[in-house]
Amino acid sequence: MSKYLERQFGVAPSKANMLIGAIMVPMAGIGTMFSGMVIQKFRLSCARTIKFCILLLIASLLFTPMYFIYCDHDQLVGIETHYFGEPAPYNNLTETYTYSLDAKCNQNCACNSAEYRPVCAEFLDGSQVAFYSPCYAGCPDPYSPLTKEYKNCSCVPLTTKGGPQRVKKGYCESKCKGLFGFLIAFAPFCFFTFSVGVPLISVVLRTVDYAERSFALGIQWILVRIIGTIPAPVVFGWLFDVSCIRQHLDVCSGTQGSCMLYYNKLLSDLFFAFSLAGQVVAIICLVLVLIFCSASLRDDPLPVTADDTRLEMEAENGPTEQEPMLEKEKQPIPEGTNIA
Repeated sequence: MSKYLERQFGVAPSKANMLIGAIMVPMAGIGTMFSGMVIQKFRLSCARTIKFCILLLIASLLFTPMYFIYCDHDQLVGIETHYFGEPAPYNNLTETYTYSLDAKCNQNCACNSAEYRPVCAEFLDGSQVAFYSPCYAGCPDPYSPLTKEYKNCSCVPLTTKGGPQRVKKGYCESKCKGLFGFLIAFAPFCFFTFSVGVPLISVVLRTVDYAERSFALGIQWILVRIIGTIPAPVVFGWLFDVSCIRQHLDVCSGTQGSCMLYYNKLLSDLFFAFSLAGQVVAIICLVLVLIFCSASLRDDPLPVTADDTRLEMEAENGPTEQEPMLEKEKQPIPEGTNIA
């Protein structure tokens, strides 16, 4: 999830890990305690516990549209848009524009596409565009540590902040405010998602024989690993690969490396679709259990305390006979009475 924040909101890796940990860990703990307290407080039967799990999943489902909150990156010249003053050639077969990193403004620079060092041009109207590297931006002068800029870049218009034809080193700074809204929705999403774990374990323990409880939990966690934990990194890695626009190419080996640029909207839609599908499948499975297995569910009672047992007996049969006898035993014995 931290990688998702990095790509969708331009958050630094260290900050992304801190934000995810600061939200997911407390919400997971609070959600687990909440569901356990509800089961113990209301003494839910197995069927009602499964219904409770369905309600928790539906509640988490309501926060799944949080994936539609994202920050689109600034366009990369030569890959997503054409160079200024140079219209991109139109491909009649695919009915799309064909973009190229090479242009008239940098044709004498001998640029290497293996060197991906993005720079940002910020204009007077507040808009921004990114260039693949200072070379592809047509910057002949070396980097100035004093101003932290490249100057006299021939591919950059004159209307840049700080002076004409200037670019800043690194990615364009995101001006999107969507991160806060995403984290606000992510907190209850984690709460309801992690709340489902304890009720499901409770159902397993109460519906199998005492001697088979360890075996049942083992089978449950094997299925969790096979269906969820093991394929999840592969699936989410595939989502990032599909959303990649440009991958780093090693000139020496000719192999493709890590992705340099993602299509944020596609990544958002894919995460929403897979998250929604997983929750819907879980809800359907629990509903099928209620429909076909509710009559055969064994419902071992929850453990009760001695005080709870005494109160239940008093509610059904009235005060027990031991209490008057205890009161009688507490009365003082008159002096001179022969106990023997």
